[in-house]
Amino acid sequence: MSTAVLGVAPVPGMDISGVIYRYTAVKDRQDPFTVTVQNEDAINGGFVFREQDDWSGRSGATINKLVPLPYTPIDRWGTGSIETTGVGSVEDPTVVYTYRIDPCFDPQSSPTCPGYEPPLPPQTPVIDLYDALDDDAVRMATKETDRSLLESDEDERKDKDDEEEKEPLEKALAANDNALTLANEMTQNAMMRAINSVNMNTYYAATIPGGAYHESVMLVDSNLPDNKRAFRSMSQQRLHSDMVDLQYRR
Repeated sequence: MSTAVLGVAPVPGMDISGVIYRYTAVKDRQDPFTVTVQNEDAINGGFVFREQDDWSGRSGATINKLVPLPYTPIDRWGTGSIETTGVGSVEDPTVVYTYRIDPCFDPQSSPTCPGYEPPLPPQTPVIDLYDALDDDAVRMATKETDRSLLESDEDERKDKDDEEEKEPLEKALAANDNALTLANEMTQNAMMRAINSVNMNTYYAATIPGGAYHESVMLVDSNLPDNKRAFRSMSQQRLHSDMVDLQYRR
């Protein structure tokens, strides 16, 4: 009954407060005829609403009727029907239910409702915190791990320092080797250019007159000076050898 007749879905707290119905009775005046509008009681059995109109000895007509009711919960309203007895018929029937929503159907919906109980504050759960630093097994494992990490870090620092000391030495040795190699190549190239620039044909065509050639060069000082350039070259070579020996004596 309820949903189809009311036109809305029942909701908690809905109460029916009255029934309005309308129909047209078709009959002859002398014929007996009764019309009953009713709804079954879905909880207690029987009928929650029942209204009867007796048309006996009356001509057919259209009736509009309002039947007020005490507030009745929607859950009790079952199947509705219109039944007739006697000779006649019902045309264009319409049934409308008036209702209200009880705001205090659930007492907890508002503090103004009877029976309202203030809600209890939520209980805060007690959580046991675990501190890993208080665990003996964790402290022992951390202690051993820290010692290993410290030793590993110390070894890495030593290796890094050795590499940093080695790098400038290798660069210096490489620069010295490059300088000596470049100087030797430049000297050899200059000598080859000088040799190639001499025109040997003039020597082949020259005529050397005979006779004696007396020594014309007179040495002022019998002591020959040292070659400083040779000394510098030897010093550089000795420095290079010492640096190489220092590198491989580690």
